[in-house]
Amino acid sequence: MSDKKIYGTIVKSEPITKGWSEDKKYCVTTTDGAKYLLRISPISQYETKKLLLYMTEQIAALGIPMRVPAEFGICDEGVYSIYSWIDGEDLETVLPKLSETEQYALGIQAGKILKRIHSIPIPETQEKWTGKYKYEIDTTIKKISRVQVAF
Repeated sequence: MSDKKIYGTIVKSEPITKGWSEDKKYCVTTTDGAKYLLRISPISQYETKKLLLYMTEQIAALGIPMRVPAEFGICDEGVYSIYSWIDGEDLETVLPKLSETEQYALGIQAGKILKRIHSIPIPETQEKWTGKYKYEIDTTIKKISRVQVAF
């Protein structure tokens, strides 16, 4: 992370409503015209978000193409994390347009990236994986059950 202070230089913010996260997400633009991803979480998640930022820095250090942490702090709404902005399209939109060969190649590439990510040791302060995974799955199932599907 750089020492450059970004949060105080935001001049424009556009809400991002996609995704399952309960964080408030924004594409923000700063006074120098740079774009970033801003995530705001409840202050009760401070330690969790701080650990996530640390792990994200470890993954970025492997040279994996991804958003890079830029700033972390506390604001009136809770705890904020700022990441580099990556322009692009949602994979769920792009993937069906690709051939099976291209989809397969992306799957292979994703597997290689995951193998590199899994090479990073998990901090001892990290909650046991099975408990965290169960929580994430239960939360996702609850969110999916709220979605109304019309046929």
